[in-house]
Amino acid sequence: MRIPALFMTLMLALAAHAGGVTLKETAPDRHTVVKGDTLWDISARFLNDPWKWPEVWQLNREEIRNPHLIYPGDIIHLIRGDQPRLVLEQGMRTVRLSPQVRAEALELADTGIPSIPYKVIAPFMSRGGITAPGGLGDAPAILGSSDDRVLFGVHDQVYAGAGDPSVDKWQIVREGAALRDPVSGEVLGHELVHVGEARTVKPGAPQLVRITHASQEVLEQDRLTPLFEDTELHFAPRAPDQAVDARVLAVLGGVDGAGTYSTVVLNKGRADGLEAGHVLGLLRAGRSIADPKCIRARKLAFMSAGLDGSTDCQPNPEDDAALPDRRIGLLFVYRVFDRAAYALVMASEEPVYIMDAARNP
Repeated sequence: MRIPALFMTLMLALAAHAGGVTLKETAPDRHTVVKGDTLWDISARFLNDPWKWPEVWQLNREEIRNPHLIYPGDIIHLIRGDQPRLVLEQGMRTVRLSPQVRAEALELADTGIPSIPYKVIAPFMSRGGITAPGGLGDAPAILGSSDDRVLFGVHDQVYAGAGDPSVDKWQIVREGAALRDPVSGEVLGHELVHVGEARTVKPGAPQLVRITHASQEVLEQDRLTPLFEDTELHFAPRAPDQAVDARVLAVLGGVDGAGTYSTVVLNKGRADGLEAGHVLGLLRAGRSIADPKCIRARKLAFMSAGLDGSTDCQPNPEDDAALPDRRIGLLFVYRVFDRAAYALVMASEEPVYIMDAARNP
């Protein structure tokens, strides 16, 4: 069974938008959506600022958060003129009918394309995370087993503290390093080390759980948090409604500098108004030009003596100055915690480091 082709016209008035949405000079007349495309990729073919496509298509907020609009096989046409517009031609889609006797909802063979490359963020969507500033708090702890073992693995059944009775799938975690705000020094939470996964066998206080996956040995006092079972991201990119001034406090993956499609941790989160889908500009602080004489003195000390560059020269605070901040890339926020957030580097002209700024684009 096939669904007939349906034409849906999505109007845009480029000049009317305060955000300054503009077409690329190389924008094609049409693009056929293929598997592996993302909303960001498609928008980048037509727009100078690909994250602004929800503005261009004038979607309402709910559609922006979850737009099931574009599928492989669809064709996007660009109609040029005083008020250019994009036209989405929905292609033919196969609908699979279940052979079950009972009534079943029809399932589309293709799912809508994601906003960003899902495979690069999947490892960070359901594993690990960041605690609230107070730590794991009342999260159920692994109490032990009916024998005297203290190390546990896959298929072992262990007792744990009582948890939310509505939850039966758990992530086993261990509190990791503290995450400190690089500006204030305040502890924003702790990294959560992914240890494994478990499922409740018998609720109660204590509850009995079975370990279904283990990336390392499970220990007594490891904690249980609800397993985040994510789906691919279909919400569209958008600018925050309020001003955001965040800093990069860490790079996931054990590297010093982040590049395109790397994940960084920001020192702002849900409490600061950040939401999944927000796009932020990445900025590198401008070089200080506060007292050139002192800068030159430090350079000479370092070059001549191989020292740390320290001198007796003290810059005058009244002369303090710096070059303007430089924009070096864009971030897409995809997972938000109380006081921190994970963001994907969508584009970067150079490596991204701790203390780089993330602000409204």
